[in-house]
Amino acid sequence: MSLASTSHRKSKVGSTPAVAFSDFSFLDSDSVGPSYTTKGRLRGLRFFVEGMRCGQCVRKLENLPATTPGVLSSRANLTQKTVEIEFDSKVIQPSKVAESIETLGFVPIPVTTDIELSTLSQKTQRQTWIRLGVAGACAANIMTFSFSTYFGASGDWATAFGWLSFALYLPVVTYVAWPFYQGAYRSLKQRSLSIDLPMAVASLAGFVFSTIQLIRGQSDYYFDSLSGFLFLILVSRAIQQRLQTQFLSKNEFAQGLELKRLRKLVSSGWHWVKAEEIKAGQGFVVLQGDTLAAEGLLESDSALFSLAWLTGESNSRRFLKGATVPAGSVLLSPKAIFLLNKPIQDTQFGKILETVHDIELNKSSLSNMSDRWSQVLLGVVFAAALIFLGIYWSVSPQEAIRRSLALIILACPCAMAFGTPLALASALKRARRHGLVIKDLSVLDRLLSIETVAFDKTGTLTDSNLTLVAVPSIAPVYLKIILALENESHHPIAFAFRKAFSHLESHPPVTGLRESPGVGVSGYIYGRFYELKHLNTRTKEIACGLFEEGILLAKFEFSAQLREDALASIDKIRSYGLKTHLLSGDTEGSVFPVAEQLGFHPTEVHASLSPCDKASWVNKRQNTMMIGDGINDGLALASASVGVAASGSIEAALKSSKVYLAKPSLNGLVELFELAKHTKRHVRHNLLLSLGYNLSGGVLALMGHIHPFTAALLMPASSGLIIFLSWLRDEK
Repeated sequence: MSLASTSHRKSKVGSTPAVAFSDFSFLDSDSVGPSYTTKGRLRGLRFFVEGMRCGQCVRKLENLPATTPGVLSSRANLTQKTVEIEFDSKVIQPSKVAESIETLGFVPIPVTTDIELSTLSQKTQRQTWIRLGVAGACAANIMTFSFSTYFGASGDWATAFGWLSFALYLPVVTYVAWPFYQGAYRSLKQRSLSIDLPMAVASLAGFVFSTIQLIRGQSDYYFDSLSGFLFLILVSRAIQQRLQTQFLSKNEFAQGLELKRLRKLVSSGWHWVKAEEIKAGQGFVVLQGDTLAAEGLLESDSALFSLAWLTGESNSRRFLKGATVPAGSVLLSPKAIFLLNKPIQDTQFGKILETVHDIELNKSSLSNMSDRWSQVLLGVVFAAALIFLGIYWSVSPQEAIRRSLALIILACPCAMAFGTPLALASALKRARRHGLVIKDLSVLDRLLSIETVAFDKTGTLTDSNLTLVAVPSIAPVYLKIILALENESHHPIAFAFRKAFSHLESHPPVTGLRESPGVGVSGYIYGRFYELKHLNTRTKEIACGLFEEGILLAKFEFSAQLREDALASIDKIRSYGLKTHLLSGDTEGSVFPVAEQLGFHPTEVHASLSPCDKASWVNKRQNTMMIGDGINDGLALASASVGVAASGSIEAALKSSKVYLAKPSLNGLVELFELAKHTKRHVRHNLLLSLGYNLSGGVLALMGHIHPFTAALLMPASSGLIIFLSWLRDEK
């Protein structure tokens, strides 16, 4: 391929979203391909995917790693109509990745930027509105001719109006209905049924039947009903798409922290604007309790912040004028003024949010159940329509076709396909209200089969703030050495040391600093090797020792208070019939007194466990939930069926666990179990409601009580009913 044709191809891709390409070789070009793919052996591509309309489409795209050698991962986003693919460039070329998507019946369009993606989305929406306009104009005119016939036009006039209706219906049955034919073809090609199939069959079958009737000189044709119902279907889909974007938004976490907007500084004070509307160097105001929605340069003289989201550190930190304050910091002072340095999407906290946002509402056994029900309903509807058509044809061919069309139109499982993602989106909103950050919705499935719940002790069952009981009599230089070793640690002991020795202004540099989870920290200071390690003790206190070249210099003991809601939360979990265990790296002397207060049986208490020991214990048991620290218990959290981080920074926690307790309360665990039960009930209610609506409507259609045009009016009503009931559940 020449450079000219490659450049033309690139321009074409970026400007015309409706074009299907049979040649994606431009992606392999050295001059064009790198602009679409990331560098290195493991490369990435992002596509805008035309034809992605439901959860089944998402699963087809995300199954590419299983069907296409070289494709390592595939992440589809139904709301944005995109798929992001990572592939091995030594196994498969970029063009073959695109072709594998096209083979599924979709139209993949490679994109490089969010602006380009937005342009494609806008053009696709514009085409939808054009189709809607054509359908509305044609339907209105066809209705006018039909009314003339209804009110007495006959003979040549009736024939002329009939052929005019036929001519006006041609753009409807071809251009307007084209997306339905594409969707039906894709589903049949993959040997499955889709919600586009009823529309395609109704449009084509009605057109053929009406044309035959017109040629035969009969007056019983349905160009008015067919055009009207296609117009209404497009309207209902446009409304449903809007509702899907609104209700299935995956930015609930950001919205809850008010990270989508900023208070822009103006001469009269401030006013809210979208975060992306503030440019670098412009001023904005942050009030007490706000989470910083951008990286900013502090203009106020000083301000006090909590960095708990970023570091897990519970102690506040003071910043002075001119300091760069990271996004995600929570202002503890009454008010602060900033100049924008970086928008949130370019910050580390923004990347964390993207991880939280990237929750696929269709990756769940509940979604799979919804798809199975939809497939069964479609199969039953088509079978019933064909059987009825064959049986009733001898009575009245016209009535057999009319009733069969009404059945196919009305009994479309749109609400069934929409109800489950809506219930899962509702679950995310409810989780946020209870301080639960959920990374993967599959945990809601797994929670229902959990048999054992294992707890870490320090920072999980006890308060994360430890208190240094007593300071041994040692030279001040050793206190500075301790601060140097613990300066970057997020362990509760490190926070306790920093709090106790906060009066010390500086500490020496460390080389070879190393932190071993469950053991301690070590490094070289002044050319000598120092260690802070956990000590075995028979007392109830937590202890660690400072070692110089392997020789113990001093012993430190810490005390911790139980969380106020620890006993009530554990008792509630036990009431579900679940087994509870306590896993701790501390010695028996400090673990058993806590276990006794919380009602653990001695056989349920496991002390002096290393991080690997905890992970091994969890691995040996199926259907186990682990609750612990996002850093020190990372191995065990990752090994569990459901890992819940109760402390630590959100970034570290979400690397090893699927759930993060944003609030310092174990009651979030109880809410998590209740949420799983509530979500399953919500999904089942939506499915049963949709099924009942479709079955009762289908029976009425076959009995002749529902006209095809009326069926088109009633079809979106089930989606509206499910949305209304879901809203009522959210308000409770």
